[in-house]
Amino acid sequence: MTRVFVYGTLKNGQPNHFRLMDPDSGSAKYIDQGKTAERYPLVIERVYNLPCLLRVPGTGMHINGEIYEVDEKKMKFLDYFEDHPEMYERTLISVEHQNPVETQTSVSDSHNKAQVPHKENQPNTLSQCWCYFYNDRDGSLKDLPRLDDYDSKGSHGLEYDSSIDAEFDK
Repeated sequence: MTRVFVYGTLKNGQPNHFRLMDPDSGSAKYIDQGKTAERYPLVIERVYNLPCLLRVPGTGMHINGEIYEVDEKKMKFLDYFEDHPEMYERTLISVEHQNPVETQTSVSDSHNKAQVPHKENQPNTLSQCWCYFYNDRDGSLKDLPRLDDYDSKGSHGLEYDSSIDAEFDK
């Protein structure tokens, strides 16, 4: 399983989340809320209102999103869906966990085995995750307003135009 950080239309409650969770295209398991360790510009392009994370580290904001574990089949689907490497390019980044998850861990000593609570994905711990960055080859998006958290129906008034996904709905 591989970790992926999603920040746009693939997040829970967003227009393409169902595609991420569709078992026909592979397995995806929610892990945690996350925030990029590095600052990046997140903008909305103005043709289809696509959320676009630009690979310009050190600028913009720490981006809020979600961490998922996906299998190889889902990773291949995401590469296809994101038009990697043409439209979006998949890059490994560090993502900070936001919510600890309590799990049971087996601990054994020389006398017995016990189940003890253990916090996994502690805040301030990092995961290496694949992330899709928009290829802004002509630099036309760099001066657009920046966000730290994408919502298609947000106050920006730029609702995602799902007509760009028509080929996936055939």
